[in-house]
Amino acid sequence: MKSLSITHPLRLATVACCAALVAGCASVPPKAERYIAPPVGASWKVQVSSTGSFGNASKVEQQVSLRDVVVEGRPYHRFDAGGGATLLNDSVGLFMVLGPGDRQVMRYDPPLGYDFPLEVGKTWTQDITLTVGGTTKTPMKAQWKVEAYEGVTVPAGTFKAWRVVFTDNFGFKQTTWSMPETVGTYAKRVNERPATHPQGGAGTQVIELLTLPAVK
Repeated sequence: MKSLSITHPLRLATVACCAALVAGCASVPPKAERYIAPPVGASWKVQVSSTGSFGNASKVEQQVSLRDVVVEGRPYHRFDAGGGATLLNDSVGLFMVLGPGDRQVMRYDPPLGYDFPLEVGKTWTQDITLTVGGTTKTPMKAQWKVEAYEGVTVPAGTFKAWRVVFTDNFGFKQTTWSMPETVGTYAKRVNERPATHPQGGAGTQVIELLTLPAVK
């Protein structure tokens, strides 16, 4: 009489569990849960190349430094570079752009920025009041998309970064390879303006990381 082959139920469950774990580990997409700024007092260098309405410069080095400030009773990270500064909140939301002498160039209400967590395929929109100079207010529509999590090579090295694309109702497009949880800044940023842009027409600006943030 032929004997029946019986597989133990526990063994089947164990194999199924292991297979599920392996499949899960392979398919879980990465997420950036939050923004972690570089340490206060950190500085680093970027390389800037510009054309058109952004100016005419090729591989110009800029020093960037970080300090924390309070403006209108709220804390912000202040990034100084190239004679001006930007004020960002804890979610990488751009609140204000300052020119020489801390003259207000642009202000965004609410701040223009990321909607965490970041994950590939995520999109969001923002309705913002943009103040140009000190008085001129105009409505602004911002659209965001996390296109990829990928490797990017710049003079500072090769990094894994989130490729985030931002566009607005003025035709401006910005592509950023961002590292919010690891380095606290971006590896690369490409700004593009069309011929119809109100800030001088067409132009392109490429900013790449030259050195990593460090406190001396």
